[in-house]
Amino acid sequence: MQSPIVGRDAVLDELAAALGLDSSTPGRAVLLGGDAGIGKTRVVDETVERARADGVRVLVGHCLDLGEHVPAFQPVADALAGLDATPSADDVVGLGELATSLPALEVLRSGGVGEDDGDRLRADVVAAVAHTLEHLAAAGPVLLVLEDLHWADASTRHLVRYLLGRRFVRPVGLLLSFRSDDLHRRHPLRPALAEWTRLPSVQRIDLAPLDDAAMSDLLRGRTSRDLTADGVDTILARAEGNAFYAEELLDAGLAGGSLPENLADLLLVRVDRLHDDARAVVRAVACAGGPVTDALLRQAVETEGPVDDALREAVDLKVLVPVGDALRFRHALLAEAVLDDLLPGERRRVHAAFLRALESDPGPVAAATVALHAHGAGDPALAFEADLRAADEARRVGGHDEAAGHLQRALGVVDHAPEGHDVVGLVTLTADTLLASGRLRTAGALLADHLEHEPRGEGRARLLYTQGQITYLGGTDAEADAASRAALAAAEDASVAVKARVESLRAQVASTLGLLEESVERAETALRLAEEAGDDQTVAEAQTTLLRVLARTGADAAGTREGYRELAEAARARGDVHGELRAWHHLAFSHFNAGELERADHYFRVCLARGRATGRSWAPYGFDGRFFAALVAYLRGDWEEVAVLAQDLRGATRLARACLQAVGMLVAAGRGTPLPADVVTSVRARWDLDLALAVHSGTALVDAAADAHGAIQAHDELVTTLDAVWRDHLGPQRLRLGGLLVGRLAGAAPTSGAADRRRFLEAADAALAAAEEAAALAPQLGPEGRAWLVRLQAERLRLRWLAGVDADRESLEAFWRRAVEGFGAYGEVYERARSQVRLAQVLLASGKREEAVSLVEDATATAHRLGAQPLLDEAAALVPLRPDVRAEAQAVALTPREREVLSLVAEGRTNGEVAARLFISTKTASVHVSHILAKLGASSRTEAAAVARRDGLL
Repeated sequence: MQSPIVGRDAVLDELAAALGLDSSTPGRAVLLGGDAGIGKTRVVDETVERARADGVRVLVGHCLDLGEHVPAFQPVADALAGLDATPSADDVVGLGELATSLPALEVLRSGGVGEDDGDRLRADVVAAVAHTLEHLAAAGPVLLVLEDLHWADASTRHLVRYLLGRRFVRPVGLLLSFRSDDLHRRHPLRPALAEWTRLPSVQRIDLAPLDDAAMSDLLRGRTSRDLTADGVDTILARAEGNAFYAEELLDAGLAGGSLPENLADLLLVRVDRLHDDARAVVRAVACAGGPVTDALLRQAVETEGPVDDALREAVDLKVLVPVGDALRFRHALLAEAVLDDLLPGERRRVHAAFLRALESDPGPVAAATVALHAHGAGDPALAFEADLRAADEARRVGGHDEAAGHLQRALGVVDHAPEGHDVVGLVTLTADTLLASGRLRTAGALLADHLEHEPRGEGRARLLYTQGQITYLGGTDAEADAASRAALAAAEDASVAVKARVESLRAQVASTLGLLEESVERAETALRLAEEAGDDQTVAEAQTTLLRVLARTGADAAGTREGYRELAEAARARGDVHGELRAWHHLAFSHFNAGELERADHYFRVCLARGRATGRSWAPYGFDGRFFAALVAYLRGDWEEVAVLAQDLRGATRLARACLQAVGMLVAAGRGTPLPADVVTSVRARWDLDLALAVHSGTALVDAAADAHGAIQAHDELVTTLDAVWRDHLGPQRLRLGGLLVGRLAGAAPTSGAADRRRFLEAADAALAAAEEAAALAPQLGPEGRAWLVRLQAERLRLRWLAGVDADRESLEAFWRRAVEGFGAYGEVYERARSQVRLAQVLLASGKREEAVSLVEDATATAHRLGAQPLLDEAAALVPLRPDVRAEAQAVALTPREREVLSLVAEGRTNGEVAARLFISTKTASVHVSHILAKLGASSRTEAAAVARRDGLL
């Protein structure tokens, strides 16, 4: 069975409407075009399946690529041959009797019409086919499908023209597919299509490339292998929405590298049809690395005949396409295939020809173009100079990825740099540019490599300072501590400017480590030295650190925030993007730590917007804006926004993707959605790279664990990582982590044995002790921390109560009321609702039913809005809800597809009938029914139907 079709729902609906398949009287025609591999056959197959399921008789014929030896009417004979295999008891006249009255039909069905059979017989065949379709339609709608019409013979094209122009009395539809990229200027189908499209009963639909989301679904659905996000992105970029190309790359196990040989051969068939001059033009365009202007191409290419004729041939055969005054390949993989097919000497000669053409034209030329051809022609000195200029051009427009690529290539030929060139400056510039593009690990590896060759002096101090900055922004506290100390030691004899930067770096690290006195001392020293050196950026960096220390003391919050705003505006005025983003980031956190989530969200989104505008979407602070905006959206109960912020990740690093997936895991845990194993594995593998990623994904794993023992395991694994990697096992995150763990233990206690209960109680006591120690160590405990500390205490009391140890209901009630109030004041919507339900549990036990029911209904409304199924289940089990509330809660549990299945089950349909009705397999229908029974708590299909009618789910 074919895999589910992806990304073509709109086209399938459009096809159904155009053919009339969505009505009781289909009878129109559609010309379906698209490039080879774009998915025409899959769309046609799906349309055929749906039409047959709706009772339409479908006849399918395929045109064959047999050159000049194609029999007349071959695809039509192919379609009619299938009639013998699908006889209909409803036929008004038998086909044998029909063939007797129409001899041409029997000739066609028995072997086709030869070239020498004459125009009269061909005219009889055309009339016979039309009469046959009309005859079959007397018993019900008929759809004739002819595929790959670009290979059709002249007689078939004549027949199609006749059928399209004929007014059928009965419901007869035609679906005709063809390859758009095969229709060169002299192709006989090209003028026919132009004529047919003007007919009133004909609609042309051209399949566009699949979008990235659909292509990603296609790739992940095609493989059981662990396909990385980078691998998906690379295939998306190379395949350009062509499903066949994407599948070939995937099946070959290649996200990058050379093309699979069979795919390359297939692509090169089109090029092999070209004459020598046209092939020379095509090879030159392949070496250009992208669109190349007509004028430059004419100067660089050498042909024996006129260049115009060669270009026209390449365009006519759909190898090249014009784009403004330039030309490019119709598909990027075709360019790859041509380039890979060139011999090394051929490539060098073409690149050298481009260089000569560029030198002869004094007009403006992009440095990146010169660099490409200089590298290809083997001119490293010119390549070095051009790459530096190209990097500068890219940086000025925020193209940090492109700039980093040019700088890395320049470092590769740095031995050919002019004498006296500042190589250390080039290394640090490359590292800074990699940092701006979010590639911190690559920058760190680059610096580590060059530090091995820079043993002492100011150059080493400069490299260590840059390494320290990158480690501070992306490493662990221990790594940042070591790097900043190494930079201090290396800068003892350095210039004032270098000393200022190193002192500022150490001030930042000391602030993070909680060494506030040292941080202030170092920042003030850095400030003095930077002012002496005239280094405005380091002055601003030191001032930001001093404000951050002041913020941690809790003094003058308004003044601190005003200081951040002033620093951000000043940094923007002087073009210091990193300094601007840093100031906005700290301003956002001043509100976040104070529990002012709305204001925090505003400034995180300022970081996000400025990061996008300056090409730093994945750089530190720019990406932090996106990540923490997603986290705030989760806390405030805007869970759909979390998914929105996780979209459009082209260019994102693996770590950035994993961080956003960590927030998505929180949402999935809240909704009771199974966490995809590949996502969990990928995120879990990066716990040692980002503290926030580890904390948020780890707490999600605790919340989503299958049982209490799984929650304990996830909790302990995260604590071990916090201790071993981050040296932060007593950070404030222990409050939330402990609260979630003990909540899981309390929920499991009533159905657990005595040994498990003892273990749960011990784990709860340990979690509370760690949380209280962490709270005592925290400089300030904000509203979130206070809410979670109370929640942890309340959960521990609930565990003891449900485990039968003690039942101090007054304390229970008091702590749970404080938890509800704490999360309400902080604005964490989901945890407030969970606390409401657990407070209601205590109130019910105390006989306060009216208040308990009110709390449960309020929490249920929140859970319903969030789609939080576990909370809906917890609430529904606690208080018998009103039917309308219960219906809402259960409706949330059912997906739209499950509700469709449920309605058919309620009609008494079998799984096979459900499958046929919804165009799914019987096995899939069975799985849907099993899920429905489980969600509704029904033991049979009959009971499920009864529950659905009782609760208004149908």
